[in-house]
Amino acid sequence: MVYVKPSARWVFIAIALMILATILDLIAPWVLSQIFDEGIAKSNMTLVLWLVISLAGLQALKSIGMFIQGYTQELVGQNVVLQLRKELYAHLQRLSFSYYDRAQTGQLMSRMTGDIDSVKNFVGFGAMNLFTGMLTFIGTVIFMMTMQWKVTLISLVTIPLILLVLWRFNRKVGPAWSSIREQMGRLTTTLQENISGIRVVKSFATEGVEQQKFAERNEQSFEMNMNRARLEAKSFPLMGFYGGLTFVLMIGIGAIFVVRDEMSLGTFMAFQWYTWGIIWPLNMLGWQINIMQQAIKAAPRVFEVLDTELDIVTPERAAATDGMKGNVVFDRVSFFFDDQDPKKDKPILDDVSFQVKQGEVIGVLGATGSGKSSLIGLLSRFYDVSSGGLLIDGIDVRQYDLDGLRRSIGIVPQETFLFSASIRDNIAYGFPEATQEQIEAAARKSQIHAFIESMPDGYDTRIGERGVGLSGGQRQRVALARAILMDPPILVLDEATASVDTATESAIHEALLEVMKGRTTFIIAQRLSSIQHADRIIVLERGRLTEQGTHRELNEGDGFFRKLFDRQKQIAQ
Repeated sequence: MVYVKPSARWVFIAIALMILATILDLIAPWVLSQIFDEGIAKSNMTLVLWLVISLAGLQALKSIGMFIQGYTQELVGQNVVLQLRKELYAHLQRLSFSYYDRAQTGQLMSRMTGDIDSVKNFVGFGAMNLFTGMLTFIGTVIFMMTMQWKVTLISLVTIPLILLVLWRFNRKVGPAWSSIREQMGRLTTTLQENISGIRVVKSFATEGVEQQKFAERNEQSFEMNMNRARLEAKSFPLMGFYGGLTFVLMIGIGAIFVVRDEMSLGTFMAFQWYTWGIIWPLNMLGWQINIMQQAIKAAPRVFEVLDTELDIVTPERAAATDGMKGNVVFDRVSFFFDDQDPKKDKPILDDVSFQVKQGEVIGVLGATGSGKSSLIGLLSRFYDVSSGGLLIDGIDVRQYDLDGLRRSIGIVPQETFLFSASIRDNIAYGFPEATQEQIEAAARKSQIHAFIESMPDGYDTRIGERGVGLSGGQRQRVALARAILMDPPILVLDEATASVDTATESAIHEALLEVMKGRTTFIIAQRLSSIQHADRIIVLERGRLTEQGTHRELNEGDGFFRKLFDRQKQIAQ
């Protein structure tokens, strides 16, 4: 109801128009009876003329009302979609990384589109038409009872049979729609993964495998929809048969009553019209049940996301990030993912402690899976520490304003993502009010300005989805410019030069020396050349901090750093 409330005025208008249309529908057959009984039977053509004109007026008025009603119903439904999608999208933006680690993109897309549309169809049309049908049925029975109660009762003998069919249909179609909605989510997930990974698919020539996978999902969706269609094919014609039988009973019994002079010809003609006021709502009830079951099965999938609690939020009395210097302390930090069991699984980070002073450049080294990226994820509160403390300027990161904290940490991620927009918009993504001079200055520092200027449209050049049209190194340099433009007190380079050649890497690092002055910087790298200018290097092995020191100090030891140094030296030779 909370999503319908903003449209309450239009809901009342739609209901009022429905009631008006129903009343007009109930009056029209009575007017028809008067044409026969009071006009034609008594040869009063003037009365016939006026009654025919009145009947035409009733239909015209009803049509106008139905037009406005249809518009208001759609307006209500679209308003619900607008509010629901807006809230769902906003909630998705606030959910933490741990939620997305578990969620499937295709399922979320299915809930944002198809499931919400199912809810809209019921709120906008299903619920209101259900109300109209009930009102029409009850009103019709009352009018018919007042005109000829015996024929009415006989005509209603098939109603229990129709209701029995509806009850059985409702019991079976609900699970059918539940399966269809889940399968549609799986189908969307398969499609999304294939499109996102199309380069991998083509690289391994597995188009046939992917086609087979999609075909299987598609076939399952087809079978589930055909199962639902079989339920409809069995139920709706049967309801139509019983409805037709109602009409036949009314004609047969009514004719007998007319012959016996127990029912006027006008009433008999009106009953033909009224009978559809009984048959139509019951037949439509089958379709309304269909729409309702779609909504019933779709709504929990939508609200499951909306009801997901936010596990990383800004505290009520948040510390401001203005003037943040960048002194960082990891104090016996341990970290588990949400789906891990601390009693059985090894932590991602295990009792990690070190301090970083403002302006220091820290190299973070370690094998794949050692916890390097998780370390940075905790710093930006993409995740929260499981135990221990993580402080910036003496304040626990969980006490800072969340948006302010993340704007104070400029990150160039290993997996660079660029939006389908111009290069200028991508660089200025976190600082949209930046001037052209500021954008170009950031691009020069990341060694990408000359390349951008060489393009036909310069900074207005639009790039494809996920940065298609740029090389991996060019995408990383655009992402680096985006982080530099934010001018954050803490800078994180997560394999930021992994996709560039050695000469470009050297040029970028030379430019970054100026950028990193007075700025706390973390450089996550696999190549030792990326951290040769670091003030200090920390080494992670299987989540534990095993070495810490300068390049020279670590090279004099016999740990992971020295082994990596010797290996890369041999490769270089």
